[in-house]
Amino acid sequence: MFRTCLLTILFVCASLGSAIAAPVTHVAVRVSSLGEAIPPLVEKRICASIETIGNHVFLGADDQAVLNRQDEYTRMVYDITDRVLIGYTVEHIELVPGPETMLSVQIRPWGSTIRRVHVRFDYGSLPPLGQEMAGRDLTGVSAFIENLLTGLPVDALDWANGTVKAVMETELETELPEFYPHIVITPGADTTVEVYFLPVLPVVRNVNVRVDAENLPKIIFLSTRKHMEDRYAGLNGLPVAFVRRHQRDVERDLQQHLNDQWVIKKYKLRVLPSLSVAENMDIHLKSETDFYDVRAQAYIDVSRDSDAYHDKEDNTVLRAHVGRKIGKHHELYTDVEFMPASVAWNFIPGYGYQPRKGTWMGYNFESQDDSHHLWLRQELGGRWSFRFDKDLTNHDEEAGLLYRLHEYVGLEYIISGHDTWLRVIGYL
Repeated sequence: MFRTCLLTILFVCASLGSAIAAPVTHVAVRVSSLGEAIPPLVEKRICASIETIGNHVFLGADDQAVLNRQDEYTRMVYDITDRVLIGYTVEHIELVPGPETMLSVQIRPWGSTIRRVHVRFDYGSLPPLGQEMAGRDLTGVSAFIENLLTGLPVDALDWANGTVKAVMETELETELPEFYPHIVITPGADTTVEVYFLPVLPVVRNVNVRVDAENLPKIIFLSTRKHMEDRYAGLNGLPVAFVRRHQRDVERDLQQHLNDQWVIKKYKLRVLPSLSVAENMDIHLKSETDFYDVRAQAYIDVSRDSDAYHDKEDNTVLRAHVGRKIGKHHELYTDVEFMPASVAWNFIPGYGYQPRKGTWMGYNFESQDDSHHLWLRQELGGRWSFRFDKDLTNHDEEAGLLYRLHEYVGLEYIISGHDTWLRVIGYL
């Protein structure tokens, strides 16, 4: 009986002891400042540093032992923390022991603190348009960097520099992922942060502007084309991925600048811009109008022989087309050909019908030999097209396969019932 009572007493004492004393399993840290407010990132770093110290000192220790030696433990944490937090002085530490031990640390910055932050972005040799586009992506980054550093003791950058730069780089790469940021911080009451951006390859190396003007002489678009080439040469050097991400912005900018061009306003044109984004970038400007169709060209026939309806002297021809559209599918027109060698003219009134996009057919009359013609033109895709002409009066046929080398130059291989030749066409 006595033995049973003794064991019971010992068990109760052990239970009470375990309830009173327990090992420290977690250390929580709270930091406050007597002077300048602590920048959020630095406060997080300070808490992490003090928590590391607390874990080393307290984890696994008996909380009753910590309570009994509270002053000794407080001085130990004070001494270590005061040495670690360069730029700050530890004013007071409150230690609350327990399985979750609480450390409340009050600090004060010593020496000078960062009062102003000057941020400068350096894009290297990027043209102004590229710098403007990249700058728009970084609109809020300067304020982010200022908030990150303002109030931080200048000397604290010795230990916080790596963390600060890591956070800056993460923010910069989020806002501008197509560039590598290199950050240089010059500390002081007026701290300077310089960010150098290096483009991620591949980059845009050439910008080509192509004008597709079906309804007006191309020559009147020369100033517009030159303006666009000069402006969008500013995309050279930008990462291809960056331009692709901003493609809609570039197209809006294109449309805005096109609408300001005199030729667009004067002739009430619709110009549809499209981009092909790559290292060799293409800007395609397609002009459309609902009212008229005015075109001009000059061509030279190479190796074309004379026949009953053609003089070899007239292998060089200037041709103008003036048409009035009726709705979306019909057109009345007159073509005028001038042969400078023989000083001869050929007037060709006619009617054209467009049943669907890329296909034209119609009728015309040529004054030079009083002949009636039926004709067909068909786009084949890309730079290729096909033409067929049926001379009803002279019972002759002519077919041509055209390849556009450039918006101003084309080559057409022509086969007729009695000859074959190459036509070099210049679009004016």
